[in-house]
Amino acid sequence: MILVCGSLYLQVVSAESRVEAERAQLETAKALHTLARDRKEAGSAPGIDVLRAEVALRSREQQLIVAENAVAKSRLALARAIGLPLGQEFRLTDRVPYAELPSIPLEAGLERAYRDRADWKAALALVRAAEQSRAAASGEYLPTLALEADIGRIGQTFDSLKTTYTLEAALRVPIFEGGRTHGKVLEAEARLRSQKDALEDLRVRIELDVRSAILDLTAAGERVRVAQAAGELAKDQLTQAQDRFAAGVAGNLEVVQAQESLASATDNQITSLYDFNLAKATLARALGAAESAYGEVVKGE
Repeated sequence: MILVCGSLYLQVVSAESRVEAERAQLETAKALHTLARDRKEAGSAPGIDVLRAEVALRSREQQLIVAENAVAKSRLALARAIGLPLGQEFRLTDRVPYAELPSIPLEAGLERAYRDRADWKAALALVRAAEQSRAAASGEYLPTLALEADIGRIGQTFDSLKTTYTLEAALRVPIFEGGRTHGKVLEAEARLRSQKDALEDLRVRIELDVRSAILDLTAAGERVRVAQAAGELAKDQLTQAQDRFAAGVAGNLEVVQAQESLASATDNQITSLYDFNLAKATLARALGAAESAYGEVVKGE
């Protein structure tokens, strides 16, 4: 449940980031449209530049509508998951920015998972209980000795009461119950083997979870760094294209293409950051500390 809510929270953050990016792209498209129209009125640009700029502007308006709708739907999903009324307004206070996570060695991660995961602890408890059941079943082969002692007073009147003592000992030897006891032992051993097999299967699944989470986290971190570098290059490309168009040495087709490249790069940044934070949350769950390790793993604290 913690991972589900965390994933929905990150989806809202990503959706809101896309809205902010689309608004910035829309402002850029408006400025480009205004510039193209001014240049056409001045006779220094053809009418196709104005048409192309207006098409880009309408496209950005549509993308903003789609992004705002996605935010509204993701907020509804988050509100339902955390138990808020669907019509209640709320604001996210934690934007979950990019924060590098120190490398977690596989051995340390597995050690922590085997120490903290609740499912592993439960499986170990079941194995111990099965071992105790087998020991109890095997104990029925042994003879048992029972001792009973009693002390009291007996008589018709209080003055004639006599003290009485009773001591009994009973030795029970299960001569004719060997078959039933053997059946109980076999049943207990079968249950123990089943619990040990389940424990081994869980051990492999935990190792798979930890290994996969570490691989996903490493790959997602590299994607974030590449996306950030590509975003900076796309911004420089758009700035140069706008300067060339303003100087009259290029048409606005170059600007529109640069703007689309920046939009794609921005979307890649948002997606990679979401995947990176989700990979950190998944790693926290694999380590068995989805709640207690949120600040340490997800927020990088």
